[in-house]
Amino acid sequence: MSPSRRRDTATAQGEITGTLRLESSPRALLRRLRKGDIAVIDVMDLDSRTAEELAAAGPAAVVNAQRTVSGRYPAGGAAVLVGAGIRVVDDATSAVMALMDGTRATIFPDGVMRAGDRELARGTVLTPDTVGDAMADAEEGLHVQLAAFAADAVDRIEHEAPMLLEARGIPDTGVDLAGRQVVIVAPGFQHRSRLKALRPYLREHRPVIIAVSEAADTVMEGAYPATVILGDVESVSERALARAAHIMLHDPAGGEAGASRLDTLGLAHSEVESSLGSADVAILLARSGGAASIVTLGVAGDLTSLLETSAHDHAVGAAGTFLARLQAGDRIVDAEALSVLYRHRYPWWVVIALLMSALLALGVAFWITPGGGPWLEDAWHTVGGWIGVGR
Repeated sequence: MSPSRRRDTATAQGEITGTLRLESSPRALLRRLRKGDIAVIDVMDLDSRTAEELAAAGPAAVVNAQRTVSGRYPAGGAAVLVGAGIRVVDDATSAVMALMDGTRATIFPDGVMRAGDRELARGTVLTPDTVGDAMADAEEGLHVQLAAFAADAVDRIEHEAPMLLEARGIPDTGVDLAGRQVVIVAPGFQHRSRLKALRPYLREHRPVIIAVSEAADTVMEGAYPATVILGDVESVSERALARAAHIMLHDPAGGEAGASRLDTLGLAHSEVESSLGSADVAILLARSGGAASIVTLGVAGDLTSLLETSAHDHAVGAAGTFLARLQAGDRIVDAEALSVLYRHRYPWWVVIALLMSALLALGVAFWITPGGGPWLEDAWHTVGGWIGVGR
């Protein structure tokens, strides 16, 4: 029996066979994960954005050394993976990270992973019901995380007050934002699908688009090049970089964020130094520039999303996002809410053209009916007599 045939049979029996790909960091794993592989990670409380990226890579299964929903807060990663039909083996212990990368292994329905007759690891297979129960239980742990979040916010204020309050340190982009509508697109959870839902708004209002790092390419996919690209541009395509009116480099960790690459390409740029996240700096840039409205897409807005963002990038945290949104005040609106509330407004001439087309179609239909033609002729002569036409 061929290997592909054996895989088909194993899957039909509830067994999943694939090649193990191990990385404690899902971000590093994504660079080499292929469809059909078994992804082995070591993450407590997997966030929605990382899970979405893992699911897009098409693994046969995901094995987590830790608990995907630990109970600290309702992390959404488990629900994303299970919802995508990917088998998740949870809490397989740290021993799973000692396995050899590239090993062919089979995962059984009871959560046991084997290579031939040898048991490699054992965990709990997550289901929609178990994930739902874990998420509900995790709601009770929010108060502890909220306290930590508040402490981080105080620390951010202490170190970033000049930028948060006065936008001090943000260079001039040369782009006029005063009175303009601004859309900030960050590479967050479901940012691609949410950008598609926002297309009618983008077509009609043509706002200034500030793209954060690799989200610049997502924007280009929709044929709306980013006006400003802000963040680390190492993974941004040359096409998106060339179309931007301004590029502002930013790396919270203090790295070069792609400066060497831009110098090689001959693209001018500015730089900003801050421990805040790039999306936070983008919000402060739009606010200090006098934007009339700031639409955020892929930027954390609710408490759970903020906590997930902190888990996704410990160095940045999400308290800065909260403070930046607070500073933007009533100018800021989430893209998901805007796409629900927004209704496309058609130009007056389109409405008139549609009305005339409908009347013409109605007239033709009436004309070809028995007796319709003579009646329309009599009606025309009568109306013409009233207005002095046709005499």
